[in-house]
Amino acid sequence: MKIVLFSTPVMDYEQGTLRPIGYDASRECPPYGVYLLATILIRHGYEVVVADLIAEGTNTIAKFSDDIGNCTLVGISATTLSWPTATEVISQLRESAPRVPIVIGGVHPTMFAEYIMQSFPVDYVICGEAEKSFPMLCEAITRRTGFENIPSLVWRSDDGGLISNPRMPRLTTDEISRSPIPDYSILPKGAYKGLSIESSRGCCFDCSFCSATYRGKWVPFEPNRFVDNIERVVRYLDDTKLKLLYIIDDEFSFDPARCIEIANELRNRGLCPRLTYDSRVNDLVHDGLLESISEFTHQILVGAECGYVEGLVKIGKGTTTARIEKAASILAKHGLASKTDFSFIIGLPWETRNEVSKTLTFAAHLLADYGVRLLLQWYVQMPGSRLWMENRRRQVVHGAMYDRYGFFRNLYLFRTANQLLPSEIWEISRAIESSKVLSRLRYPEKQMIEHSLPLQIYENFPVKGLELMNVNWTPLNEKKQRKEA
Repeated sequence: MKIVLFSTPVMDYEQGTLRPIGYDASRECPPYGVYLLATILIRHGYEVVVADLIAEGTNTIAKFSDDIGNCTLVGISATTLSWPTATEVISQLRESAPRVPIVIGGVHPTMFAEYIMQSFPVDYVICGEAEKSFPMLCEAITRRTGFENIPSLVWRSDDGGLISNPRMPRLTTDEISRSPIPDYSILPKGAYKGLSIESSRGCCFDCSFCSATYRGKWVPFEPNRFVDNIERVVRYLDDTKLKLLYIIDDEFSFDPARCIEIANELRNRGLCPRLTYDSRVNDLVHDGLLESISEFTHQILVGAECGYVEGLVKIGKGTTTARIEKAASILAKHGLASKTDFSFIIGLPWETRNEVSKTLTFAAHLLADYGVRLLLQWYVQMPGSRLWMENRRRQVVHGAMYDRYGFFRNLYLFRTANQLLPSEIWEISRAIESSKVLSRLRYPEKQMIEHSLPLQIYENFPVKGLELMNVNWTPLNEKKQRKEA
């Protein structure tokens, strides 16, 4: 049995040209899940071709037409951001190989399995973790047996009705620790800056804006097992551009003692990988963590999110501005501030100009006093988060809004979660741009503030009409309240 697995890049139109954007434009690291599943399927005796469209930088499947023509099954992995590309791949597959079964998996298909089965010409959806279910599906197709006992599978009965099998329990620490590492020998050489690796799955927290799949539970690898995996992966780093190791965990440092144990084991084995990872401020203030892991740290992303306590409480972040500042101070003490990005969200659903100003003032203080980089991102609600689910229950948003390119620029989606006037957004963005210029005087060799004016505002409310921008701009929530009144 031959299987073709597609990874799908995040793409959108820029100046009329469809191209990869964000991390997929810079090709930071390979899609871990796709290469992991390929390795698992190969171990089960199947022939597997990875059609890595992220590495190719395209949504076109023509390069893999020969493989598609003689395969038994096609798998496609997609997030919400890459789902429009996945729909294009589905369309091309149905034109070139109309009878080949298609199975979809990933974060977005997991959330919208039944809608996708009803709306797109696909045969199966695997929800959640696929390490067990995917090989079972392949075996059922090979042996022509039924699909009733395949956990987490959504499929069609003979009469065309949809059947959603019971979900498989999440993998345990022992199970994910025993999973193989991706076979990066099949990776296109030089396609990525580094390699991806996993040390834990999930997050104990449930921030209201977060759309990560496995919230509320954190499942870690045993430290020695994780270092074993690093030892196996580093030999492939020479085939990457920057030889970086990206830990793709939602929260790598949740257990600081475990991180310290990992760092000590790396030293014991004489390993010195350059690690990029995400962390929380509550972990960074733990005694001894940064001191232990600093020599292996290439870059840290810290989700600070808000610069005022009330916002942190509403998000459910479980921290305070005092702890955020303490983390920045400790990072500076260990020489890691310049390697750390503090991410802040502006324009959250409840925020007025006043709350946004509090966040920007606090963020500027961290940059000025400690030298951390700032990522200032306008809030765009994504499927799966608590905020998005609330709007879905109110029938303000639905999954179909993410089927086509351009939802990044969709004014309606932006307005469903933002109450600021266009003129206010322009003014805030101008102030941030001025701060960028000032930061360049102190840090001429590095961009210390990342920020972009929302495309929804740039395209629909050009600056020349600034005095008219607020006309007919009633926030959608207010419109709904007026209608109900």
